[in-house]
Amino acid sequence: MEQEHRKHTLLFGFLVFGLTFLTYLITVAPTVAFWDCGEYIGASHSLAIPHPPGNPLYVLLGRVFSILFFFFNQVAYRINLISIFAASFTSLFIYLIIVRAMVSWMGTPQEQWERTTIYLSGVVGAFFCAFGYTFWFSSVEASVYIPSMLVVVLCTWLAVVWAQSKDPSRDRLLILFAYVAFLGIGIHMMSMLALIPVFLFVLISDQTKLKDWRLWISCLAMGAVIYNVALFFWLGPITIVITMIMSLMEKKAKKQWRLCFWIAFFALVGYSVHIYIPIRSALNPIIDENHPVVEVDESGSIDWGAFRYFLERKQYGSESMITRMFHRLGAWNKQFGIDGHMGYGGFHLTQFFHFGRSIWTDRNDTVVKNWGMVGGFLRLFLYLIPTMVMLYGWSYLYKRDKKMATLLIFLFLIGSVILVLYMNFADGTRPMKREYEAWVQNGRHGDMPLQHREVRIRDYFFTSGFMFFGMWIGIAFGCILHALFTSKNLFYRKQLAPVLVILFAASPALPFSQNFTENMRRNDWIPYDYAYNLLMSCEKDGILFTNGDNDTFPLWFLQEAEGIRRDVRIVNLSLLNTLWYIRQLKELEPKVPISFTDEYISSRLVLKLNPIEQSVQYKMPKANIPVQLPGRDTKQLLRVQDQMVVNIVDANNWKKPIYFAVTVSNENLMGLRPYLQMQGLVYRCLPHIVSSEKAVNLERTMFLLNKVYRFRGLGDSKVPLSETTLKLVSNYSASFIQVAITLQQKLVKQAGRIEKLELQLKDTTAAKGDPIAVAMQKDLADQKKLYEELEKQYYPIIEEKLNQCIAIMPWNWRVRMLQQQILLDQKKFDEALNKLNEAKALEPNRQEYLQQEARIYYIQGEKVKANAVLEKLAIQEEDPWQAYAMIAKNFEDAGFIDSAIATLHKYQSMHPNDKRASVLISQLMVKKEVLDTTRQDSNTSL
Repeated sequence: MEQEHRKHTLLFGFLVFGLTFLTYLITVAPTVAFWDCGEYIGASHSLAIPHPPGNPLYVLLGRVFSILFFFFNQVAYRINLISIFAASFTSLFIYLIIVRAMVSWMGTPQEQWERTTIYLSGVVGAFFCAFGYTFWFSSVEASVYIPSMLVVVLCTWLAVVWAQSKDPSRDRLLILFAYVAFLGIGIHMMSMLALIPVFLFVLISDQTKLKDWRLWISCLAMGAVIYNVALFFWLGPITIVITMIMSLMEKKAKKQWRLCFWIAFFALVGYSVHIYIPIRSALNPIIDENHPVVEVDESGSIDWGAFRYFLERKQYGSESMITRMFHRLGAWNKQFGIDGHMGYGGFHLTQFFHFGRSIWTDRNDTVVKNWGMVGGFLRLFLYLIPTMVMLYGWSYLYKRDKKMATLLIFLFLIGSVILVLYMNFADGTRPMKREYEAWVQNGRHGDMPLQHREVRIRDYFFTSGFMFFGMWIGIAFGCILHALFTSKNLFYRKQLAPVLVILFAASPALPFSQNFTENMRRNDWIPYDYAYNLLMSCEKDGILFTNGDNDTFPLWFLQEAEGIRRDVRIVNLSLLNTLWYIRQLKELEPKVPISFTDEYISSRLVLKLNPIEQSVQYKMPKANIPVQLPGRDTKQLLRVQDQMVVNIVDANNWKKPIYFAVTVSNENLMGLRPYLQMQGLVYRCLPHIVSSEKAVNLERTMFLLNKVYRFRGLGDSKVPLSETTLKLVSNYSASFIQVAITLQQKLVKQAGRIEKLELQLKDTTAAKGDPIAVAMQKDLADQKKLYEELEKQYYPIIEEKLNQCIAIMPWNWRVRMLQQQILLDQKKFDEALNKLNEAKALEPNRQEYLQQEARIYYIQGEKVKANAVLEKLAIQEEDPWQAYAMIAKNFEDAGFIDSAIATLHKYQSMHPNDKRASVLISQLMVKKEVLDTTRQDSNTSL
């Protein structure tokens, strides 16, 4: 039976691997994705150093995949395959863990119902893991999280195999576990999640190890890597030396000391992959974050401060994550409840299905807010069914195998609830402890220094929790089937259990169907094209200032992996606050002009109190332009990046074209705003003040939009758009809108000239045949002719650009509203209404569309229709005052004063504290009295 069981286990395991691999292969991104993916791909292909702590094993794997799959044109696609293989193997090991967990208390399956229960629970659990939203999302892009999940499940599987093994030399599996776990740190620190649960599992599974103080001390010494890398670098070698000596000297406990030695030795060997970091950094690759080299000075002493700083992630703060967690940076209801960026509750509930138009809507608002009280609680109950199923599995398994249940429960908790406490995400309402204390000590000057809210959706941090969530659903289904098949009730055994087998077998179709569209990246070229368009906006040898990850990392990928526009030097403003980055910009080709000396950069370039009390004009000596530098009232602290922006622009002296991405905010420009001209997705810095008429370089922008930019995947309903994508591609609309507005303003300006001439001609006292009047009439005729020519020239372009923008961004209501407004200006009411109806087909309840519809009807004089629209609007708006006021105004204009007053009374009854209605009612009452008096006087005279 054992051999048959092994055969069935392998057969279903291959099924799990094959189907998950095929699913991911169908949905995988063809190229780079937003956020860290571009950095990881660029660093992997060029063997560089990504952000701390460097992920050296992932970089090396990426390089191997880049070479191995050379026959795929896209480097990004080759490296995306790492996630596909890792995710598929992770699903396979989840299946194997479930099978072993079930066999541990059911025994090797002999009966058909036993085989059905065990294998079905394994397959279902693996699929729920694989098709969960968060796991799937990271499985189809170049992500470090999925390979680290493979490390976690592999370590868990090794621990389970060790516990179930009867081999006298089974402790070799613990040595392998130590090697894999510490090697996995080279992918991501998340690989360490299995350390504590597995350590406790080993102790409760083997009483000799529970009482072995040697193992306790050795494992705690090696586990220091979680808390303090520097401490680990001392304790690791010391542990190896001591355990080696004791294993040679001690006779009674020789076996125990030898186990401790090999565990410590192979743990350090696994961690040694990090040696890659200083070796490669010393060769100065372009992507070389923190420049974490180990240097030997003239005296022969080793300086590894930069390397240690890098591994300990000091760039993101010096405080330990463990001590940091005791000062909460967010409200409990935000961290554990519903919040679009960080709320674990919303992430947990929507893993396998969601009810809203998109998963984002359900994660951003509570079910009560989305669906009302009754509908909300009904949906909440449905959302909680997977959790209730999991809790049932906890209880059932714990009664039959406490050790296994403890391990698997702890693995879920440490990847979910405990991780919420540990990560301590900020909701933007509370300060960091250190910054708060400094603020108090300095007299509480200015606003409290709040830690900014998490800038992106953080569900990927809980990938391990959701992975084990899916696993537990499979185990729970197996427990339910076991309870039914072993029930004394014949109905349960013979009728209900077979039905549930079918239902459970079909259940993975729910997360598959719900998350397939959300995670379909097959045609998603949007991040690639966004980076390409940004780079191509710059002329040769340009310097491009960027704002954050998404206008930097994809560009690095294009330059380092694809070799596109390597002449453009990216200057990331966030990194510009670090000295190592400034030195790289100054020293590595293509070099950025920087006039600060190395000594000045090292000793004097620091964050400091703004020395300028009031805004002052400063003339750049080399660039020869005056800029208005901000004073302390608007910028209290002068960041390094602020000083560097001024220095680079000045030192460049217009030798290289300088650009700012449109994502860069005004506060980062250091008075350069008057010198910026929009050219597509960038602002070019010019050596003179740019007039409002030339704020947009129409010729360059039109060339970029028509001939250069790529918009693949945009406007395609097959490509799901994430919150990040929607925000970034909205920058495209700015180019289209500015083209339309600039051209329209030219027409408006020309129309103004005509209106001015008409007024002058009307007011002139000259006789008809007077030369002055004749000249003015001729000028007017010429200006009207010019307007007609400009109208024929510009309106087709305006229409073309707006239609093009709507085609690639049909959801962008601002572009649609501008299009309708321009049509109204041309008095094309029917066409404006048709365009409005097209927009309403996508978003029938958008308030801006309803307001515009009411306005069109009002302009056309159809006030009854306008009021009908406004009544709909009044129901939807949180503050319906404008809608009610417009309805009342329409009634007033039509002469129905009583109806206008009744409308305002209705609003007043719903908002008794709002005085605006009272004022208008009083005015209408006065008007009504005047009209009534006029009517009475008229009747009397008759």
